[in-house]
Amino acid sequence: MAGFADGDAISHEAVILRDYFRKMGFESTIFADRGCIAPAMKPECETLEAVPNRKSDIIIHHYSISSPAVETYLASAARKILIYHNITPAKYYIGYADDVAARLTSAREQLVKAALRSDAVWAASKFDAAELEEAGVRNVKVLALPFDPAVVDIPPEPYVLNRFSGGALKNILFVGRIAPNKRIENLILAFAWYNQTINPYSRLLLVGSPRSAPRYYMMLRMLANELNLTHVCFEGFASPAGLSAYYRVADAFVCASEHEGYCLPLVEAMHMGVPVIARDAGGTPEALGGAGVLYEDLSENELAELMHRVLSDCNLREQILASQKKRMAEVLDRNLERELKDLLGT
Repeated sequence: MAGFADGDAISHEAVILRDYFRKMGFESTIFADRGCIAPAMKPECETLEAVPNRKSDIIIHHYSISSPAVETYLASAARKILIYHNITPAKYYIGYADDVAARLTSAREQLVKAALRSDAVWAASKFDAAELEEAGVRNVKVLALPFDPAVVDIPPEPYVLNRFSGGALKNILFVGRIAPNKRIENLILAFAWYNQTINPYSRLLLVGSPRSAPRYYMMLRMLANELNLTHVCFEGFASPAGLSAYYRVADAFVCASEHEGYCLPLVEAMHMGVPVIARDAGGTPEALGGAGVLYEDLSENELAELMHRVLSDCNLREQILASQKKRMAEVLDRNLERELKDLLGT
């Protein structure tokens, strides 16, 4: 892996797959770039230098950005499986984090070579698979990003509950990296209209790490300040207990992202009974699976009106929650072990 961090969807998948492989009787270990392993996750993985080079092994690379892990993967004598998690277009990071933009560009340039040198290629969504096939990669199989309810079905952080639960304020939540492709400025502008024109008793909770694009994060804070939005709360990275609490206090989950390979927080929000509104982009429709509310081509003011409908129309809200409950029954009924056995031919 390029990196291994708590709260990261790809890292979360790696842990789930490792545990399933062990359950299936394989020895399985996670390896990541030494400089990109979160301190809390070090006991769960080893560094790239420790990757064995045996023909009898299978090596899996979670591909989304250029890193030393790509070269380790390609140099391995083992049979190779590439799991494609999509590459965020570099254009979103230019001017905010040019180093990240360069790595994304490099990843895009290396993608086909890495895929063609693999014995099997899996994609985290049909959207990701279609992108690979359009680039000339054949026989791509879909292994949808797995969801483990245990991640959010834990006791919530009391501090978060005490800050945001109760009272008259409506809590609008976003969870995800504070990154330019997420178009959080659109969400802030929509909230400005909602808060200042429709419902002053409202609050926007932005939960996620700003580390990938600090300049973008500062721009968002400046925007909220310029709009005199005192109820925009930049919460930063959340622990599992904190994340559980944020979902519990949310009245709606809104995602304005323009580019998603899948978007696991949408599934988390549905599982926690939070009505979801999301831009119809990339793999987002797959994550929702016909549930929630998808929108496209809305101005910020129109998005604010949509938020108001979902927050105030009880009948509509019940319909949305019913659709999400049906979707989550499908997600939780998934037999991931059977899928893995089929993909591996075991």
